[in-house]
Formats: sequence, C-alpha cells, structure tokens
Amino acid sequence: MILPGRAHVGHILRYVGRPLVWLLAWDVAVTAVWYFVGPGWVEFPALPLTLLGSAVAVYLSFRNTTAYARWWEARTLWGAMVNASRTLARDALTLLPDRSLAVTVAHRQIAYVHALRMHLRRQAPWEELEAHLGTDELKRLRSVANVPNAIHADTAVLLPESRPDPILLATLARTMSDISNAQGGMERIKNTPLPQQYATYPAIFTHGFCLLLPLGLVESLGLYTPLGSTVAGFLFLALLQIGNDMQNPFENKEDDVPLTTLTRSIEIDLRDMLGEHHGLEPVKPVDGILW
Repeated sequence: MILPGRAHVGHILRYVGRPLVWLLAWDVAVTAVWYFVGPGWVEFPALPLTLLGSAVAVYLSFRNTTAYARWWEARTLWGAMVNASRTLARDALTLLPDRSLAVTVAHRQIAYVHALRMHLRRQAPWEELEAHLGTDELKRLRSVANVPNAIHADTAVLLPESRPDPILLATLARTMSDISNAQGGMERIKNTPLPQQYATYPAIFTHGFCLLLPLGLVESLGLYTPLGSTVAGFLFLALLQIGNDMQNPFENKEDDVPLTTLTRSIEIDLRDMLGEHHGLEPVKPVDGILW
C-alpha cells in the first residue's frame, strides 16, 4: 500500500511511463506529418472527439469505482480478521480451563493468518509456519490444497478437548465462524476477476482515444500538439492504471492491501497477550510503501 505523501515526478513517470512514451512518439509523428504534408491531410472534427473523451472518462470512473470497492472490501475483511484473531486469543485465555491449550490456540491462529497471507499471494507458507506448528502437521499440510483452512479446522477440533462449558464453547465457535467467513470473502475477491467489460474494454477504449487525440488537436494546437495531447493522454492513462492496480488487492504489489503489516500486527498482539518476549516490531514502510 502506497502511503500518502508528496507526489514525486519520477514515480509518476514510472507509473505510466511506457505507454506515455509511445503516445508522445505518436503525437510527434502526427504533428510532423501535419507540418510537412500540410494541414489538409486529415480532417477530424473536434466535437466527436470531445464526446468520445467524455464517454471514456465516465467508463473509467465506473470501472475504478468497482476496483476500489474490491480493494476496500478486502481491507475491511482483513480488519475483521484482526479483530477476530484478538477475540479468539482473549477468549481462549479467559474461558478455556487449560492454559496450555489456550496458548496453543493463539499460536495456531498466528500460523493461520500467515498461511492465509501466503495463500492469497500464491506463495509457499512453510518457512512462516515452522515456528508455530509441529513437523508432523507441516508434513501433512503439504498435501492439502487450502493450508489455512486445514489449520483452522484442526484448531476447531482442539477446542472441545478441555471440555469447557457448552456456552463458552459456543462463544468460541462463533469467533471461529467469523474467521471462516472473512477467509471466504477474501478468497471470493481473489478468485473472482472483474468481468471482461471492466477488465479489458477500458484499455481498448483508452488507448484508442489516445491514438485519436492528436488527430483532433493538431488543427488547433499545431506544433504544440505533442504537449497538449500527451498531457491529456496522461490523465486517461493514469486513470486506467489506477483501476488496474486496485482491482486485485492480493497480488503482493505496491498498491495491494498490506498483508505483511497486518499479519505482523496480529502476531505481535497475540504474543503480547500471551506475555511472551518476542522482540517483533511492526512492519515499517520501504520507500513509502507498506507491504
């Protein structure tokens, strides 16, 4: 997640640098042809171009709103996961008669959130899990498709072992259900791409508009066409890229939900609740980006 701060020209240019360079080259080519061949080589009325630009802007706005809604829902679900993890550890420590079992549940929840982070990012979780799970369980988990779900299910099996009061057990079960529901929502976002109309068509329309832009501006701007067309094109290309970055919030990219930060926060909170001296610190931004 990119933290708020001052906009850097270098970052802005890198953001849409490649298509912007191609657009600038196209603008220069159109302007050169207009200048050497003559102003009558092409006639492209300004009114249709204005209408097309308005339509593309509205289309991009709808797509970006949908992409941000996916990103915000992902962040909301992880906020619910943070709260449910704290609740599970607190209830286990205060409601379960066996403290050793409560400590085990807390460590298993730490393993679970790390496994979920790696699962959403399509990464191997084994190095993260070694500190919290036994060798035999790790070996067994290598054969399952959904590692965090398997860890969560095994934790649920452990809870009745200390024979808590049925009402207390129901309280723990509700928290476990909240965790499962949050994971299901995250997997829905991860495994359900945007419809083709939102994923592909904006790129086609935006690039097509940028190709037509200098043709509509060259009559009025003349030699200043590359400047005006490139600046206007940059706005549309930036809108397009913003939507592309926000629509998949679990890709381990700089615009994603900061899963590493959130899971580290959960681990610190739970281990503090257990009274452990862990020496862990919150994840710090790297070059203005929180992972």
